[in-house]
Amino acid sequence: MRTESPKIQSFLNLHYGEQAVETLELLSGGGSARKYYRFNYSDQTFILTESENVEENRTFIYFTEHFSKVIENLPMIYQVSEDTTLYVQSDFGNETLLDVVLKNPNESKFLYEKSIRQLVKMQVLGGADMDYSKCFSYPKFNHILVLRDLFLFKNYFLNLLGIEFNQGKLIQDFEKFSMDFEQIPEQYFVYRDFQTRNIMVYENESYFIDYQGGLKGPAQYDLVSILWQAKTDLPENWKEEFYGIYVNEFIDLTQQDLDGIQFRKGYDLCVLERLLQVLGTYGFRGVYQGKKHFIESIEFGLKNLEKIKEYPVLENYTELKKVILKLTEKSTFQTIKQIIDERKINR
Repeated sequence: MRTESPKIQSFLNLHYGEQAVETLELLSGGGSARKYYRFNYSDQTFILTESENVEENRTFIYFTEHFSKVIENLPMIYQVSEDTTLYVQSDFGNETLLDVVLKNPNESKFLYEKSIRQLVKMQVLGGADMDYSKCFSYPKFNHILVLRDLFLFKNYFLNLLGIEFNQGKLIQDFEKFSMDFEQIPEQYFVYRDFQTRNIMVYENESYFIDYQGGLKGPAQYDLVSILWQAKTDLPENWKEEFYGIYVNEFIDLTQQDLDGIQFRKGYDLCVLERLLQVLGTYGFRGVYQGKKHFIESIEFGLKNLEKIKEYPVLENYTELKKVILKLTEKSTFQTIKQIIDERKINR
């Protein structure tokens, strides 16, 4: 599709010529305001990214340059416009790790392992000397961000779907949980959205994209994000195997004695935070905004809650546990489906 933007045409003409402009094709977007285009130049394809969020673009460019020193599975950035609203990066095709795991789970296993090993390098080696002041939003995954996620879950999932709870007691649990989360000791670089839609698969290798939201936080969070992604529904034995691979790699790279019980407790806290955060997102993007992918993911997200409802860590948050038990009841899911269907009709 030919773009009408003079700025894009001028930028491509300057660096790649008229032929590149003629081949420009707008790609389907994700959940952000960024636009992605594919174009051809010298028998290769490239991705042109357009975004008016200059600060976010600068973070992505800095992260790419910084982490490329320790891992190889990141895009290369070839050209950046003077105003930093356009940049050209590597093209890794259209297939994500999510596509692979949904199509053929067994073929995805070695890609998971590769991605997890690269993740640890990115977190530990890449996080060692990075400038966290260049993070896009927050430099640290602290209790404030956790509370934001929890209130997203309350407002756009529980409230929107009419789930009953004691608000005062739940907010107290939120406050206690957010402070417990902030105290997780293993603080390293956190990708923040390390899931299979952000891992491209190209020529049997995995490549990371969309890491501009990264910040400092508990290392376990990224592992949780990929292992507990709702739609992939990984087998429990895979999760435990990948957990072991991650821990061994983490110990090798940090060269430290790791308290296994404490590390697992931090992992469990991250599981709880992530599952509630994504349900909040599904409620906002799916139920409120009506986006199909997020609506379809709600059932998978609730199934994940079923797996953690007896987690010992939940005993510290009584009202939150009651809410989770309520959400795992079959009657609750039927009610949720009915509300979603009614909202579709009334749109």
